[in-house]
Amino acid sequence: MGEPARSMTTTRSARVPSGLLWTLVLAGALVAPAAAASDVLTPPAFHGPRESPAWLSLRLGSAAAGSGKSRSKAEPEVGAPTWVRLNLGLTATWRRYCARPGVDSCGEYDRLPEEEQLGDTSDFSSSHPYLGLALEAEVLPLARHESSVLRGLGLLVGAQRGFSSSDVTLTGDGGHTPVREVSATDTAFTAQALYRFYFRFGTTRPQQGYVGARAGIQTRAFDVEASADNPLSGTHRVFPSVALDLSVPLFGSVRLDASGGLLLSPRPGHSPDADGGRRALEVRDFGTSVSSFGWSAELGVTGDIWGPFGYDVAWRLAHFKDRFSGAGTLTGWEDGGATEETYSSLHVGLIATY
Repeated sequence: MGEPARSMTTTRSARVPSGLLWTLVLAGALVAPAAAASDVLTPPAFHGPRESPAWLSLRLGSAAAGSGKSRSKAEPEVGAPTWVRLNLGLTATWRRYCARPGVDSCGEYDRLPEEEQLGDTSDFSSSHPYLGLALEAEVLPLARHESSVLRGLGLLVGAQRGFSSSDVTLTGDGGHTPVREVSATDTAFTAQALYRFYFRFGTTRPQQGYVGARAGIQTRAFDVEASADNPLSGTHRVFPSVALDLSVPLFGSVRLDASGGLLLSPRPGHSPDADGGRRALEVRDFGTSVSSFGWSAELGVTGDIWGPFGYDVAWRLAHFKDRFSGAGTLTGWEDGGATEETYSSLHVGLIATY
């Protein structure tokens, strides 16, 4: 009986491992999909930090840089310099003029006692503005070279002309002349080299402002109709000039523009089209020689309208002061005197850039 028992035990022990094997295989088949699903749904933080492959980081970096470049191309910085900038505007100009004998300024003469105010004087103030057109062009050949120190180097040329009629009266020791209506034109030309240093404002969408300087040649001519009974003479000036400019972003696409300049030796009686005697009268009436000085100023705003188009609204001033010496042909001008001339202009323009 002992041998059959061992045989039964041996047979039973052989079957038990077989059943366990099939049970483990079945359990593994059921657990594996669940584990895989669990691994997908489990947050990455549960397994600890995972390092991204090096090639993935590089590709992401280049993609970010590329998107930044495309964004900068699609949205250029507001106020960034352009190759060409054209400004076509309407102008309204007012002119004031005074002439006083024997003094250094019109104000000095007007403060004298009435019994000492001797000699021929002249006062002119526009009864109507001189309406006209102005055209300006700026060229910056290296505007798109952001790394170049010559990026802000360029050229400015401009022309302006206005027309009006005014009522004129001259005052002298003998009283007042009759009122006469005189037609006149105001003409100005500018040719200047310029340099601008650009700087950025803001971080979300940077805007650019600049400080700059200009130097060149300007002309200013006030022409009146030539007639025998015309009591008013014109002035014609050609002179070098220098100026400083500032442009600062305010908000959105609106910028504040300001400039101030010096007009160097803007003596009257000079014109690109010398016509002989009439220009000489601008000096001879008041003295034998003249020294002159002037200044200019401008304040305005510019902004964008759509695409390459924008607008410009500005108030411009130009002031000339002439000091004559020697004897002039007018009464009371035996020792020269002074004249002052001021132009005030409102400029409203349409800007196109490229």
